[in-house]
Amino acid sequence: MNLPLVVNFDALINNPDLISWEKHNTLGRSGARISTLFQCDKTDQKISIVHCQPGAKADCHIHDGHETFLILDGSFMDDFGTYSKGDFVIYEPGSKHAWSSDEGALICAIWGGKTRSP
Repeated sequence: MNLPLVVNFDALINNPDLISWEKHNTLGRSGARISTLFQCDKTDQKISIVHCQPGAKADCHIHDGHETFLILDGSFMDDFGTYSKGDFVIYEPGSKHAWSSDEGALICAIWGGKTRSP
């Protein structure tokens, strides 16, 4: 039996470099990095932490499956509103949006399905 992966969000908020990061620059994203915690290619499920630098942004994109995210720190805005620390946001499959983060943000994101350009 495999041991569970445990991530302490409080520790991560205070020191984001506790985990390894990759650039998150597909689909017109800039100023963000990503750490994938879980990915299943068969079902297109993915759980990641996204770290947005101040001024980070992404072009408009479509989520073929659901997108769910929890703002751990900072704030994040998209076409539908501004989300702050503690906000838990759920989008249905087929959602479309662009996003930005003026102050920067740390986000736990869960996706089901592919993400693509409109």
